[in-house]
Amino acid sequence: MDAVDLEVIHQSTLQVARELTLNMLRTGYSTIIKESQDFTFAIFDRRGRLVAQGIPQPLHIGPLAAQVNEIRQVFAGKTDPGDAFIVNHPYRACQNHATDVTVISPVFADGKLVAYIGNIAHKPDLGGKVPGTNSGDATDLFQEGLLIPPLKIQKRFELNDDLREMICANTRTPEVTWGDLNAQIKTNNYGLEKLADLFGKYGTDTVLACWERWMDICEQELRREIARIPDGIYGPETDYLDDDGVDLTRSHRITATLEVKGDTLHFILDSDQQARGPINLRPCVSRNFIECLVKMVFIPTLPVNGGLSRVVEVSYPQEGSLLNPRYPAAVNMYVRPSQITTSVVMRTLARAVPGRVPAPGSAAGGSLSSVGRHPQTGRVFAQYEIFNGGSGARPDADGVSAMDELVINVMNTPVEALETEFPVRVERYELATDSAGPGTFRGGLGTRRQWRILGDESAVNLRADRFKFASPGLFDALPAQPSHATFNPGCADERPLTSKVAGLRLKRGDQVAFQLGGGGGWGNPKARDPERVRSDVLNGYVSLEAARRDYGVAFHADLSIDEDTTRSLRGAETRP
Repeated sequence: MDAVDLEVIHQSTLQVARELTLNMLRTGYSTIIKESQDFTFAIFDRRGRLVAQGIPQPLHIGPLAAQVNEIRQVFAGKTDPGDAFIVNHPYRACQNHATDVTVISPVFADGKLVAYIGNIAHKPDLGGKVPGTNSGDATDLFQEGLLIPPLKIQKRFELNDDLREMICANTRTPEVTWGDLNAQIKTNNYGLEKLADLFGKYGTDTVLACWERWMDICEQELRREIARIPDGIYGPETDYLDDDGVDLTRSHRITATLEVKGDTLHFILDSDQQARGPINLRPCVSRNFIECLVKMVFIPTLPVNGGLSRVVEVSYPQEGSLLNPRYPAAVNMYVRPSQITTSVVMRTLARAVPGRVPAPGSAAGGSLSSVGRHPQTGRVFAQYEIFNGGSGARPDADGVSAMDELVINVMNTPVEALETEFPVRVERYELATDSAGPGTFRGGLGTRRQWRILGDESAVNLRADRFKFASPGLFDALPAQPSHATFNPGCADERPLTSKVAGLRLKRGDQVAFQLGGGGGWGNPKARDPERVRSDVLNGYVSLEAARRDYGVAFHADLSIDEDTTRSLRGAETRP
């Protein structure tokens, strides 16, 4: 294929995916769409292989691919132009959790089915046992909201009104839920027009050949990089989830081992048995975000497409385990095991290519949902926020503060948007001093956020982790601080909260504070440049106590470095 056509068609396909993302941002109803951007649009070829994505959430890519292929099988020979399909079932077609709802639209050209547009978008409420749907103590799938098998939501561009009524009857916020879902359907329809232009301009066979060639290019380039790594076994690396939200005394193990053989990576995952609570993770989710992690480490500029799966193998423990749960195990907190899996996978890669892999991020990013009745409008609201810890330190730079894990690409909800739409006041929102893992390069800092309830009553759910097991560092670095949450801080009835809270009833004036740990450090903290430590102290990132204790740096009263004491504290460890 001509190199110019190859690049132009590739970039044009990516542009369609990006335009779909922007359209969804403009037309979505909920803050989880407009602000957090918890959705993904992607384009697949007629065989269900990923060819392009918009601004991605790596956790969405695996389920989207699985669902496209489920639609291909279920509706083979029963698909027409203008059809659109909906699905959210975590076991029927593999979904992250039920509040992530997928819409898939087939693309026709020259009378033939040639591609698919797929999108996933989170819903702030879709029924379930608690307001906000996702309960930190759910014990089976049926407590986690409305389950939708593969169905037609649109037939030849005509909406299925019966299905719309059924969905709206199963949510506490029908206008917002349907508003987001309608935006997904309509945005896919817009994408059909854009892809029709692409196929019409360059020809169907040429476009499909370009997509195929780009998959081959990604496979070849990645194999070339992997072949430079010495064959061998790297790991095992192990980490833990605090608990499953049901049995608060029991932690849950996740382990990864990497086998490098020639130009192929084989990740061997293991875990404890599946949890009774909702921290289980379906294999299709982790499979694809591991591929994304490999791409990030070896060739960050490489496109994400079906070619990556040809060089990465993933093995799972037997069915009935945390990383391979058996139906109908609860899964609504799938992000927490995803983050811990990311931590152990990245640590195995750090053993194989130590100069290219950052330390684990905080893996503490959590979500808070709050549902109540707005005192001014009298209507039910569903507030849903996602929070960020810090990213892990890099081999040559500090981690990024208030930035989430590598596989999670969502935004926070700005205070202005939150306070405008919901009866809540944000009392504090700041970086948390000493939250990052100390190292030659420190991790990014986590955040502290505190809310006050302004409505008469609100039901709050907290879905977090890393309250017991902080993010570890790499190569003699120290771990980050654990996360923690508090009910009514500074008041007579102050009490700590666990990392998973379901249906906490708050009344007017009550407050909740949530502090997230930071990312892990990289390298010995006593080899960190003292001037960088001083800068951190001046900026409020590191306290004087932590500077002395963790970094071996002492200061005079005017915050100039006490070089004699620093030399004594560091001793021989000052040498990198």
